[in-house]
Amino acid sequence: MSRKPATSPNAPRRIRARGPLPDMRRAAVPIAAFAMTAVGLYALTADGSTTTEVAPDGVATVVAIRAVAAGASTAEIIAASEVRMLPVAARAEGALTAVDAVPPGILVTDLVPGQQVLSSSVADDVVDALGEGLVAVSVRLDPQRWSGPFTTTGDVVNVHEVADTGTTVLATGVRIVATPDTADLDPRSEQVITLAVPNDTVGAVITAAADNRLWLVGS
Repeated sequence: MSRKPATSPNAPRRIRARGPLPDMRRAAVPIAAFAMTAVGLYALTADGSTTTEVAPDGVATVVAIRAVAAGASTAEIIAASEVRMLPVAARAEGALTAVDAVPPGILVTDLVPGQQVLSSSVADDVVDALGEGLVAVSVRLDPQRWSGPFTTTGDVVNVHEVADTGTTVLATGVRIVATPDTADLDPRSEQVITLAVPNDTVGAVITAAADNRLWLVGS
């Protein structure tokens, strides 16, 4: 019967080589988790299911940088406006995001510096811009009855009737819709002025103008 040779106490022991496979398996777990997370985020953004991002400094908003009177054209509104970044909570409903988005037409109400320009700030024409309860009336007046530093397009005046019996205020807060250029005025000729007057004063205004009794006074 054969026997295994005795091992010398000083003989070197065999050490079984261990390859890198176990370490790689342990590292594969977090790598796979990261890959799955990345794929999931891509899928959410790629299919458009996420909301629109808002810039950290706000949302683009068209704001007036100087006063603009009602009746101003789109070009005048654009020239007096700029785009500013405002917080979402500070934006008015219908606020425009670019100056070239200002619709064609005329300004409905006065703008003051810092006021946001809305899609509803502009109307198609003068009649649409008048507002509820107002109508456009054109009257022929001598220059001295209306011209002055306060009576130009967009200004607000009071309409007076001057008669032998005294002066009567026919309407207050009346906006001048259209006037001729004051630089071309002939002090001896009449001019056609268009006013936005309340419905219930139309008859009195027309009658007073026909009788040369109508005066516009700065309010």
